[in-house]
Amino acid sequence: MGKTIDYYYAIMSGFAYLGEPELRRIAAQAGATINYCPVDILSVFASSGITPPPKQSDARRAYRAVELERWGDVRGLPVNTAPKFWPVAPKQASLMVLAATALGHDPGELSSAFLRGVWVEDKDISDADQIKAILTDVFPNAASEILAKANDPQIEARFEEVSQAAIAAGVFGSPTYIVDGEVFFGQDRLDFVQKALAAPDKS
Repeated sequence: MGKTIDYYYAIMSGFAYLGEPELRRIAAQAGATINYCPVDILSVFASSGITPPPKQSDARRAYRAVELERWGDVRGLPVNTAPKFWPVAPKQASLMVLAATALGHDPGELSSAFLRGVWVEDKDISDADQIKAILTDVFPNAASEILAKANDPQIEARFEEVSQAAIAAGVFGSPTYIVDGEVFFGQDRLDFVQKALAAPDKS
C-alpha cells in the first residue's frame, strides 16, 4: 500500500496551482494517495505570525510575481501574476473540495479547476454561480449532490478541523506537503516529496 501525502493548501494559492500537476504526477508514480486539505489560510498565517502576501511590502510582492512567472515557465503552465480576483474568499470553494471528498469523489480535478480559475481564467471562486459552473464542468453528474453536501454543518466543521490540524502539524504557508510526518513547504520542494515517497516507511 502506497504512502499518503497530506496536502495543506489555500484554494486560491498561486504556488499551489503551479505545483498541483507535478504533485499528482509524483503521487501516481509512487502509488501514493493525496489527502486534499484546503485550509483557512488566514488562520494558518495568524498562528505563525506570517504577513499575508497582499499586505507584504511592494518589493516582496513584486518578487513573488517574478517567482510565479519563473515557475510557470518551469512547470509549463500559464499563469496570470496579477489575477482579477485575488485575494478571494476561499471558504466556499474549499467546502466544495471537502464535500466532494466526503462523497467519495476524487477531488483532484475540482481542486485544480478552482486554482486554474483564479490564476488563468480570471474567475471569482467565491461567486456562487461560478462555483456551480466549475462544479458542473468537473462533475456533471454530481454537482448538485456536492453543492448540497457542502451545506452540511459537518463539512464546515471539517474545514475548521483541517485548518487546525495544519497548524498543529507546523504548517505556516501554502502549499505544504507532509509525508511520514515530515513537512515540505512550497511546490519547489516537490523533488524532496518524491524522495520521501520512495524512502522506506518510518516504523
